[in-house]
Amino acid sequence: MDVDPDNEFNWSEDSLQKVYSKFDELVESYSGEDLTEYNLRRIGSDLEHFLRSMLQKGEISYNLGSRVLNYSMGLPRVEGSDSEAKYS
Repeated sequence: MDVDPDNEFNWSEDSLQKVYSKFDELVESYSGEDLTEYNLRRIGSDLEHFLRSMLQKGEISYNLGSRVLNYSMGLPRVEGSDSEAKYS
């Protein structure tokens, strides 16, 4: 499974393994059921929420050198005194 075909994020081996495990868990939760379009979309949605939570926890980060900078999971956080003053 190609987790990030556009190289949008920076991944460690540990973070990739977490995604693979979560995917396996989600697929297993539908064991015995037909993999309908709805179920497949649900798995994709749940996986997307999982990736967003990893990003928010700092387990993965945006690859700012990527050719695709659409920030699909929200704007990146940039540490600095300037940004803290603007949003406090």
